[in-house]
Amino acid sequence: MDFRADPGLEAFRETVRQFLREKVPADLLGLPRCTRSPREQIMRWQKLLNAHGWGAPYWPREHGGTGWSVAQMLIFDDECTAAGTPTQDGFVQKMLGPVLNAFATPEQKAEHLPATLDGERLWCQGFSEPGAGSDLASLRTRAVLVKSSDGDHYVVNGQKIWTSYAHHADWIFMLVRTDTSVKKQAGISFLLVDMKTPGITVRPIRSIDDAHHLNETFFENVRVPAKNLIGAEGAGWSITKFLLNNEHATTADLPDIKRYMRELNRMATTLRAGEGRLIDQPAFALKLARLTAEQEAIGMLVQRVANLEMRHDPASHVLGSMLKVRATELQQRITEAQVEALGDYGALAYAHPHEASPVPPYPLQDMARGVANDMFLRRAATIYGGTSEVQRGIIAKLQFQL
Repeated sequence: MDFRADPGLEAFRETVRQFLREKVPADLLGLPRCTRSPREQIMRWQKLLNAHGWGAPYWPREHGGTGWSVAQMLIFDDECTAAGTPTQDGFVQKMLGPVLNAFATPEQKAEHLPATLDGERLWCQGFSEPGAGSDLASLRTRAVLVKSSDGDHYVVNGQKIWTSYAHHADWIFMLVRTDTSVKKQAGISFLLVDMKTPGITVRPIRSIDDAHHLNETFFENVRVPAKNLIGAEGAGWSITKFLLNNEHATTADLPDIKRYMRELNRMATTLRAGEGRLIDQPAFALKLARLTAEQEAIGMLVQRVANLEMRHDPASHVLGSMLKVRATELQQRITEAQVEALGDYGALAYAHPHEASPVPPYPLQDMARGVANDMFLRRAATIYGGTSEVQRGIIAKLQFQL
């Protein structure tokens, strides 16, 4: 693909900046760094975007999206991150939304998409289980179809784990086993479940960054209308492959990488080291230059993978796995460099950015707060979304099929 700058994109960038300046309330700008905003902020931001016609910035126009090019999507992400806006619900924007657009019935789309795009419905993902993480096909949560005079329904029993933001979600999209007599991949179905349904219990998991974004979710005789099945019974594995194959470019978290690098550059030019600035130290300047070069390379690979995905090119699978490995490792190295740049202040434990600080202000608090949280959070980046070991296996297997 052609990586040369497109002059027309600068006009689009200015359009996004003008929207951020003129249409976004001040309390939705300059927000603390985080991977996902609080529920209320997400819902307000989504409603505002949808009213402006930008409620689905990553979807094609025929599905109610903006129809933006890959380059425009990246500019939108970059400008929103730089402005400090809330995040969107990535589960529906990058994962469930494309699935519904491709596999849902008109009735299912009418029930879920308008409410979701208008910020009235947040989602979580129920895939991983104890003993079925990287080996997702081994999941054991059962859904048994029951014929009834008051409507056919599934009775769901089982457990999901690492259910991100289940405590904020209104609905969950999940994989369930509907047939135990066939090959394990063939007996899986894709189900939508209202989180207010009796029998669902959500228990928090406090992660290494001391934040509550993970959960374990239990289902005990949960009654789900049969109309909430997406696609055919037993088609869950095929739908999941479609979902995963359409999210390679997003696993890089390029907006966060750019944000981390902006903050690292600010530290380098602000913090003192000896008689000069940190950036005047040759060893640190060399590290900063290498990280900057890697960020640029990841940015180009994101564009390449996203373009391949839009063309449904099989090469996106191999390059997407390469991107996942390199980008998540880069996230770890940048956040480590931030902690190192802060010296003693980088080693302190801080409250989560959206929680009140338990200690009085101290030097560098504004710069340091959230840095350690991100460094700890990114320890898991090479695990979630498919471990680096799994990704390398995919690369080794698929590169000979192209």
